[in-house]
Amino acid sequence: MKEGFLIGGGLIMAGLMLELSVGPVYWDAFRWPVNGIVLAGFLVLIAITFLLRKKVYGFQFIGTYKAAIPALVYAVVLTIIMGLTRQEVNGTWLNNMLSFWPFVLIYVYIALILGQIILRRTKRMVNGQWSMVNLKRDIPFLLNHLGLFLAMTTATLGNADMQRLKMITVKGEPEWRALTSQQQIVEMPIAIELKEFIMETYDDGSPRRFASEIQILTQTGKNIQTTVEVNKPVEVDGWKIYQYGYDTQMGAMSQTSILELVSDPWLPLVYTGIYMMLAGAVCMILLAIPWRGGWRQARKHPKSAFTITMVIAAAFFCVHHFMPILHSDTLVPALQSPWFKPHIIAYMLAYTLMASAAVIALYLLLRSKQGSLDNLVFVGISLITIGMLFGALWAKEAWGHYWSWDPKETWAAITWFAYLVYVHYRQIPTHRPRLALWVLLISFVLLQMCWWGINYLPSAQGSSVHVYSMPS
Repeated sequence: MKEGFLIGGGLIMAGLMLELSVGPVYWDAFRWPVNGIVLAGFLVLIAITFLLRKKVYGFQFIGTYKAAIPALVYAVVLTIIMGLTRQEVNGTWLNNMLSFWPFVLIYVYIALILGQIILRRTKRMVNGQWSMVNLKRDIPFLLNHLGLFLAMTTATLGNADMQRLKMITVKGEPEWRALTSQQQIVEMPIAIELKEFIMETYDDGSPRRFASEIQILTQTGKNIQTTVEVNKPVEVDGWKIYQYGYDTQMGAMSQTSILELVSDPWLPLVYTGIYMMLAGAVCMILLAIPWRGGWRQARKHPKSAFTITMVIAAAFFCVHHFMPILHSDTLVPALQSPWFKPHIIAYMLAYTLMASAAVIALYLLLRSKQGSLDNLVFVGISLITIGMLFGALWAKEAWGHYWSWDPKETWAAITWFAYLVYVHYRQIPTHRPRLALWVLLISFVLLQMCWWGINYLPSAQGSSVHVYSMPS
């Protein structure tokens, strides 16, 4: 484990030297075909380190838990810094962590470890060193790890090819020009004319629904009459068109509508990784729940079973009570999505289980007792994964991006990585049970920041789309 922390520390030092010498990472330089070449080269590097693992100790070490756990710890620490500092597109060092070399190198190192572990597990399966019991573990393992590797690498490298443009349309006037984030004008291969802006409100005047009836003309001769609204984008010739905003001063009488046009050629690969992780999370839940032994243990230890049941019930009540969004009768348009309930329910169940695990862990620490919370945590982190990925799919339909390192998303990643530290640490035969319990408690504290603490961070004020205020 010390070697793992030394490697991670060395990467951070190397990153700081790069930051001082060449400046931040310039992601626009990774446009196609550069990103394709980089991905191919990275896959070759993973293959080489795997093939030489028996000859080079460092390569063999990369594929172990003792390398993965320190890397995850460093990822948690660096991402916490990101969550506490206001991130700016033109910021430097800690104010633009996505271009900060230490942050980038740690995440590249995690991807390298993932690649090694995936090849090692795949080799074992190909060589026939598996049974039905091993298959039940290997399939969720590969789905989770390969899905994460695919989503993380393709989303990062493909981001340079993603185009996000704003188009301000005026009723009755065709528009073919759009603006970049730097306010540069781009002529589009499609023209859009606003026919009618539609707005419905609640009794208090807040928007319940707003949409735009538009006509789309393409260079290929298509003439499309359609309606675009929040959570219901329209796709035309590789572009997704989103309802972004309107003239808030005019309200329902607005004569303009702001549309967002997004082109994301790497999206199929990212979605493949996301759906693989979803399948892996479901498999983990099915394997972690002791379907047969649970009832037997409950009958053998009725008092313990009753206590755990009451703890989970109390935790569920608290989670439900402290999620006011569930009780709102005036949901903003961004929340009126088919993904809303699955996303919230998955997180509610996850928070419930993690709260229960934290209470039990605290009890075991105070009483100096030992006990396994693995199944509880495995189900909890699987539900966190499902909730997080549902949120990513929802964000793509609502705002055009599946992950933008919004403050809420940043703390969701922190929480997820923290619980992964516990999961991986428990796999080491020589792990210390009390230290594992402390990791579990620290992870639960970080979960509180993700849940409600984010609302009080200065770095999140006015910069999070999770306040659900649409721009004008």
